[in-house]
Amino acid sequence: MKKTYEIAGEVMGFFDAFKGSRPAIDNESILIVRGRSRKVIPIEEFDSKLAEIGEIIGGKEIDAESDKIKDVLESGDKHIKVTEANVTDVDNHGFVRMKEELESMGLVVAYKVFELPSFDVVIAIWEDKNEIPPLYVEVTVSESEA
Repeated sequence: MKKTYEIAGEVMGFFDAFKGSRPAIDNESILIVRGRSRKVIPIEEFDSKLAEIGEIIGGKEIDAESDKIKDVLESGDKHIKVTEANVTDVDNHGFVRMKEELESMGLVVAYKVFELPSFDVVIAIWEDKNEIPPLYVEVTVSESEA
């Protein structure tokens, strides 16, 4: 079975965002890693690149509009609160709000959620709408509760 760091490492390596990446949250149940890449991905390729890395890590994509997303977010929220006391509750619209906020700053955002045998993985990428570097990458690897 893959470990959280292996999964996050594959994602960051795929997007060439490993150098300088760092964990934002790291405990026994969840790992969130953020990084930047000098690589530029054409905006029209965002979805296909996310799907490609999902296949590489062996994930099954979860539809962003499904009820399962709420379960994934609530589970991740619970794992974060184990070590981060000052975190507000998340809700199933968190992805949409994050995307809208980043897009209001002139960025283009895409994300996908994948289910692995023991983990849920959320991968988000964003970059300037004019395809100017950097490409930002965030991966969340959370123990699944199912």
